[in-house]
Amino acid sequence: MAFWEHLRAYREKLDITQIEAAKILGIDHSALSKYEKGDLGISIELLTKIKEKYKIPDDQFLYMLQDKRYKSENPILEARESKERYIENFQEEYVNEIIHLKEYRDFTMDIVHFAESDKERRKYILNRLKRD
Repeated sequence: MAFWEHLRAYREKLDITQIEAAKILGIDHSALSKYEKGDLGISIELLTKIKEKYKIPDDQFLYMLQDKRYKSENPILEARESKERYIENFQEEYVNEIIHLKEYRDFTMDIVHFAESDKERRKYILNRLKRD
């Protein structure tokens, strides 16, 4: 499995879209698509940023770079922990910047109170964004 395949698989394991990943990495969505298809080489600077933003553990990142399959003792737990690290970092970097805004807190409470499932929450958010 080539690095670009590991890169795509890891992003998917985090359950983030290419658009979200591109925003976090500060690159264009189409460039990320090319990196994940192996159509474009990745600079050392971007590799460092990917490791940092995706919160990839050192040993796992080394396996990815060496084109080796990372063998986890508990892949389900490892995937959950990877996603938790990413979400924690996301909260620190983005949510903490706007949590002081009353509108953000109101919007968040509305989402939680008026929608019971993720599907309903997505629909509520999209409808609300179209309205505003």
